[in-house]
Amino acid sequence: MKKLDFLKVTFMVRKDRAQNGHAPIYLQLFLEGKRVRISTDQTVELKNWDEQLGRVKGNSAMANSLNEYLEKIKLDTLRIYNDYKIKDSDITVDMLKNKLTAKEVDTRKKLLEVCDIFNSNAEKLIGIEIGKITWGRYHAFRNRIADFIKLKYKTDDIYLNQLKYSFMVEYEFYIKTEVKIQQNTMSKYLKYVKRIMDFAVNNEWVEKNVFQGYKCPVKEAKREYLTAAELDRIMTKEFTIDRLIEVRDIFVFCCHTGYAYKDAAMLTPEHIGTGINGKKWIYTVRQKTENVANVPLLDIALDILEKYQDHPACVKGNKLLPMKSNQKLNSYLKEIADICEIKKPLTTHIARHTFATTVLLANGVSMEATSKMLGHSSIKTTQIYGKIVESRVGDEMDMLSDKLAAKKDDTLRKAK
Repeated sequence: MKKLDFLKVTFMVRKDRAQNGHAPIYLQLFLEGKRVRISTDQTVELKNWDEQLGRVKGNSAMANSLNEYLEKIKLDTLRIYNDYKIKDSDITVDMLKNKLTAKEVDTRKKLLEVCDIFNSNAEKLIGIEIGKITWGRYHAFRNRIADFIKLKYKTDDIYLNQLKYSFMVEYEFYIKTEVKIQQNTMSKYLKYVKRIMDFAVNNEWVEKNVFQGYKCPVKEAKREYLTAAELDRIMTKEFTIDRLIEVRDIFVFCCHTGYAYKDAAMLTPEHIGTGINGKKWIYTVRQKTENVANVPLLDIALDILEKYQDHPACVKGNKLLPMKSNQKLNSYLKEIADICEIKKPLTTHIARHTFATTVLLANGVSMEATSKMLGHSSIKTTQIYGKIVESRVGDEMDMLSDKLAAKKDDTLRKAK
């Protein structure tokens, strides 16, 4: 049997290929007087490279992650070398190179690469399982990860098997400090990463989701709405300016149908039909989620539609309402709020919340029916409004309890 020289495995950087202070890292194999170099597809700042040890200096997350990855390559190389030795093969560095590069091409996936595959698959589900807006968010989520990887790891992508739990910790910190978005939006960015890793596990590109136990807390959003008294104040107020009258009517219509601005702006006479109860309904889907949001028209909403059926803007645009831009509507609603002495931030979306709480749930409409009319994907979303109504009932009962207690004290005083 031919005597084999000991395989020497080291790592080096190609300074001749350095760009902006970063150089590519190569695996270097030396056997029987022959040497080959194999790209690891990783780069490092030259000042952070220890030439003598063939590793990244320091104990940062990036340094530890990259050193662990290089150690894995070294162990894989030695394992392949030992497998050849067992078979009593004549081993060459070219054989090792071919084996290593073939394995790399076949099995290894990078995070952004998987994001692109996931997003491409999601695009085919538009109108089936997801809406265009959701699909658009996936691209925003993917690009945010790309920005983070470039800033933190100084590279364009990172292999799945390099990812550690600390990646999410640092990514969340990056979103909080650099991107500075709200908690609930940040939660969506983090959940997307977990979903991508689940997708990778299901496709057997990685053994496990290292982020599985990572918590993405959601802060319960405060949903402002008008009370019956506040809504009535707006409805009965006499306005002399046409634009405020139109904006008030649009707002009141939304308060009695639950349509958000985009949905109300898209309504045409073709959306009106006769329901199973023989009355007029609006049949449509929500622009945001593409969920069905069919709503029976209350008399107040019908009166408003009849009022504007011959309005020039409605006739010209084949619309049910003389809609303006959302920015203008919200600006005019602030004027209306001031005139009606309402301190709440009056916007087109507060009308939707008012429909759910004050018009429906507070008047005994079931949670299921409310969810259907709002076009919610899950009744859990609707239950948030239920908590608001429940809280209001509790407050009113506390007030009643105080009144009864005061009445009881007054009766006892008189008896004395």
